Amino acid sequence: MEDSQKTEDYKNNSKSAQPRRTGWASMPSTTAFRAINFELFVKPNKFVMVFGAITFTTCISYIVYMNLTDDNKRSTYVTLDEDGGTTVRPKVSRWD
Repeated sequence: MEDSQKTEDYKNNSKSAQPRRTGWASMPSTTAFRAINFELFVKPNKFVMVFGAITFTTCISYIVYMNLTDDNKRSTYVTLDEDGGTTVRPKVSRWD
């Protein structure tokens, strides 16, 4: 009689030990919803997250670097001559 009671206790404990689904995963959904909102239903991949964060940071850093080191952009501009050629002229402020 003790064996059957232990078996029932084990079955009850194993059901309660399973984690309950929470958040988006607990809501009923269709296959289309899961395909469109793929990120909500997969486990996070830390390698991909780190790679994406590094790539994004590198791109933003490069854009900032290019803007800081482009001195010609701030002090000169390109104009067209009457014959179709281009010349580089310094920017002149009318407020000076």
